[in-house]
Amino acid sequence: MVMLMKKGRVLAATTAAVLGLFAVPCGPAAASGGYRAVSFGFEGEARAINDHGQVVGEGWLSSGAQGSHGFLWSGGKVTDLGVLAPGEWEYGRATDVNDRGQVAGFSVFRGDPEESAAHAFRWQRGVLSDIDTTSFDSAATAINNRGQVVGNRYTAGGAHAFRWQGGVMTDLGTGYAWDINDHGQVIGQNQMGGSGATMWYRGRVYDLGAPPGLDDWRPIAINERGWIVGNGGSMTGRAFLRRSGRFLDLGTLGGPNASVVDINDRGEILGLSETAAGGVHPFLWRGGRMIDLTTRGIPDYVTVNALGNHGEIVGTVGGEFDQHAGYYRGPSRR
Repeated sequence: MVMLMKKGRVLAATTAAVLGLFAVPCGPAAASGGYRAVSFGFEGEARAINDHGQVVGEGWLSSGAQGSHGFLWSGGKVTDLGVLAPGEWEYGRATDVNDRGQVAGFSVFRGDPEESAAHAFRWQRGVLSDIDTTSFDSAATAINNRGQVVGNRYTAGGAHAFRWQGGVMTDLGTGYAWDINDHGQVIGQNQMGGSGATMWYRGRVYDLGAPPGLDDWRPIAINERGWIVGNGGSMTGRAFLRRSGRFLDLGTLGGPNASVVDINDRGEILGLSETAAGGVHPFLWRGGRMIDLTTRGIPDYVTVNALGNHGEIVGTVGGEFDQHAGYYRGPSRR
């Protein structure tokens, strides 16, 4: 499958972990209805945003930093979330934040040049906690408003999806968990057969099926309505919305390939698509229409990682060779 994704909330592999600032508006709004960039002023990426406008991600938060740290941006101020193991190989990434300000992510807990490994964490009220002390490697990918954290962990038995809440780690079985909504519906991939696309809910495992003509696909995100977006394809990659058990191909911006990044609770979808000219542009799908965001002031070279419920587009901002963590703010919709 051809992949166009520049997605941070969904981790391609947990092993990627091995490896007093104020927001500054930058760049002009495009035309009427355009977006305006808000830069956090440091190298990194924003990964998620909650309904209060708090943003999380990772970045080089000071000139003397040993490595990239997870951060929480709130009200124009950045909080360094710290790391599980300070030192030469330190690293942290915040992947999601709920409306209570609780943050999920992962951080290196054992740093050395040959066997560095990360563990999933939950950050709350200034305290960074390792929530998976027994696996070799793990990462939290999402957290809902009930404080339930989902992610992936690597043990002697291979890759397993997990759900964590209140100190209790629940193994969901072989596979990967990418997202969870407030109903507790977890979506991801299960390696035990079927289409591979999976929902874990109330102790049961459901096969989500696949788009017509495809054997499998990869679900990426779920909203509070239970709408699921994901990617599939063989010779070309396509972006799909699964709603009420039916699949909708979202189309493209003129080229053969497209992929989704996120869906918000309004049913708006963020993604990337090839154009007829061969470029890759970010898009917003809304009400059956795919909007090329480069026509609304968002360059094609930035990274887009998440879509807020108020239309914020989270990722990187800045010049083509000078990217900072930040987000794009559209016309007021609050």
